[in-house]
Amino acid sequence: MKRLFLLFLLLFNPVFANSDLQDVGIAKYAVLEVLNNNTPLREKPDENAKRITHLFKDSVLFADKQNDKYYRVELNKDYAWVNKKYIETQAIIPEKRFENIEKINFKEDKKKYQFEIETNLLSAYQFRENNNNLDFILFDNRFDPTEIKIDKVNKKFILPNSIENDFKIKYENNKPIFGYDVSLSKKGYLIDIKKAPIVNNKKPLKHKIVVVDPGHGGCEKGACAFNLEEKKLNLEISKKLKKELKKKGAKVYLTRTKDKQTDLYKRVEFAKEKQADLLLSIHQNSLPNPKDVDKKHGVGVYYYNNFSYPLAKKIQDNLLSATNFRDDKVNYASFVLTRTTAQPSVLIECGYIIKKEEALKLANKKFQKIIAKAITKGCEEYLKETFNPTQL
Repeated sequence: MKRLFLLFLLLFNPVFANSDLQDVGIAKYAVLEVLNNNTPLREKPDENAKRITHLFKDSVLFADKQNDKYYRVELNKDYAWVNKKYIETQAIIPEKRFENIEKINFKEDKKKYQFEIETNLLSAYQFRENNNNLDFILFDNRFDPTEIKIDKVNKKFILPNSIENDFKIKYENNKPIFGYDVSLSKKGYLIDIKKAPIVNNKKPLKHKIVVVDPGHGGCEKGACAFNLEEKKLNLEISKKLKKELKKKGAKVYLTRTKDKQTDLYKRVEFAKEKQADLLLSIHQNSLPNPKDVDKKHGVGVYYYNNFSYPLAKKIQDNLLSATNFRDDKVNYASFVLTRTTAQPSVLIECGYIIKKEEALKLANKKFQKIIAKAITKGCEEYLKETFNPTQL
């Protein structure tokens, strides 16, 4: 697929990576090949800059400028930056080449909508949230509506009615977003958008699939203090959380059930494989300088995607009420477990293991159960209040 596209470029533009690329500017483009999955595109040439999206291995990008460490990638009228360590330069060309989308298939079931986009070019893509609406943009791929007809597309979706430089699917809905994802098929991309869940007001978690992630494990002990290891507390609380969620009718899976090291991205893939409705990652907090713990401690919940914020807020409110810990806020953070968009996902810092008063409570079995019940109640309130049919 992608190889055919690159072969065409190299046959007609035989200038390779060993050429002098310092003159890459507006009139020329470097053709870049992505070497690894989950390669980030950032807003600025800085490792701490916000991630715009992530890329699949073998994706092709077009760069118009560079500095010592980054290439600037052109995305329609916007730009993004990719670190050179994640890419390989294939050629220099005088102008960008757009690939034509060959076919689009649409289907839906009880839980999701799905588009399959057949193309010879793996490229940059982006999801953009706007309240309850969602856009999926596939850069450097053109769609000709006069050549390709799509049957039975749900009326919630708007597709281009003319040829544009970048393909866009617009999803308009009166219900809150509940998750979306992109993956690869043999012929291109699969775009999944989850439907809003049906919620039982008396038992909101009934039949819901929840993946609980006990943070760290194995040689990754996490934070340690007062003869306590974070990885062990995480697993203990996670097991109690599983019991509480199951009492409420949820189907629950743990990303690990033993003290073993588990890759972060494999935890995310595990949640996708189980078709999780919620992903909860359990942790205990610390600080680079333990002396600051008197000023900063307590319970906090982290989120990354806008549609996960309501879940984070409900869990935080219930944990504060149940534990009487200091409010360490609902915080925006770019973690692997929070960045996934396939379902609402949050990372929960139950307390600070380096603060003695909190550590002693976190190690107490009865207090762990209090935490588990509070998180469960937060999940129930989130589902009931966000997706209550009478309020939509």
